[in-house]
Amino acid sequence: MKNLYRTASLGVALALFSALAPALLTPALADVAYVNKGLVGVGRIPASQKDKLGETFGSGSGMSIDAKGWTHDATGYKGSLWLLPDRGYNVVGTTDYRPRLNTITIELAPVAPGAAPAAGQEQSGLKATLADTILLTDDKGTDTTGLDPLKGVRTASGDMPMLPQAENGKLALDNEAIARLPDGTMFISDEYGPNIYRFSADGHLMSATQPPAALVPMRHGKPNFASDNPGPGAAEPDPKNPETGRQNNQGLEGMALTPDGKFLIAVLQSAARQDGGDSPATRQDTRALVY
Repeated sequence: MKNLYRTASLGVALALFSALAPALLTPALADVAYVNKGLVGVGRIPASQKDKLGETFGSGSGMSIDAKGWTHDATGYKGSLWLLPDRGYNVVGTTDYRPRLNTITIELAPVAPGAAPAAGQEQSGLKATLADTILLTDDKGTDTTGLDPLKGVRTASGDMPMLPQAENGKLALDNEAIARLPDGTMFISDEYGPNIYRFSADGHLMSATQPPAALVPMRHGKPNFASDNPGPGAAEPDPKNPETGRQNNQGLEGMALTPDGKFLIAVLQSAARQDGGDSPATRQDTRALVY
C-alpha cells in the first residue's frame, strides 16, 4: 500500500461491517454462524491529527486487533488495534521518516442493520482515538528510516542477516503488515528486503528473517534493495528493476499468524522478477511463505 500521505486534506476512516448474530440466516464457518449486517459503524480520525511524536498521523498499511483485550457489554464493544504506517510521506520519492506503530482505542456501538444517518449527519457508531505512538528502532536502538536503500546493504553480523541500509546509515524499512504475539512482541513484514522482522513490545528489533534467495532483489549479480523511489536529489537505481528477486515495491505485503499461533504466513505482493515481474499477464503468479 503506497502514498498514504498523498494529501493532508484526507483524514482516516475506520469502518466495521459485520457482527455475530446466530439468530439470522447466515453462512457457517467451523459451526459458527456469521452475519453480514452491512455497515454497523464508522469512526474518523481528523486530517489534522498529530501522533505522539508531533508528526502528521500516518494512516495505516497494516493492522492487528488486540483480540485478548476485546470486551463486550450492554453498551457495545471496546478494544484496541495496532496500526502500522507505511514508509512515510511518499509522493515524490522517499523521506527520512522514522518507522513507527500507532495504537488506536476503539469503542463500537453498532447501529441497526440498514439504518441510515440522520439528514446532515455522518455515519457514526465507532469512536477511534489515537492512544500511543512508538518508534521502531534497530537492534542497536538507533532510529530506522523510510528512505529507499538505493545502494546500501548492511553487512550480516551475528544473528542478523544482511539488511537494507539507506545512505544515511540507518536500517531502511518499508513496513507493510503486522502480526502481534501473545507476549507483546510483533512480526512486521517489509518490502525492501523483503524481510520479516521481529520487534519487542517497545519497538526494538530482536531478529530478522530473510526470505529464500530467489526473492532477494539482485542487480548486476549482487543484492540491491533499492525500490526505485529515490529521495530528493538521488539517482534511480541501475538497472531500474531488479534482474531477479522481488519486483520494486512488491515485497511482503500481506502476513498473518494462523489461529493456533503455530505458523506465520507471508505473501509476496506480486510475482518475483523471474516469475513474470510486473507483466500484467504473469504478475499474479506470486509466492506465499510459510514459517
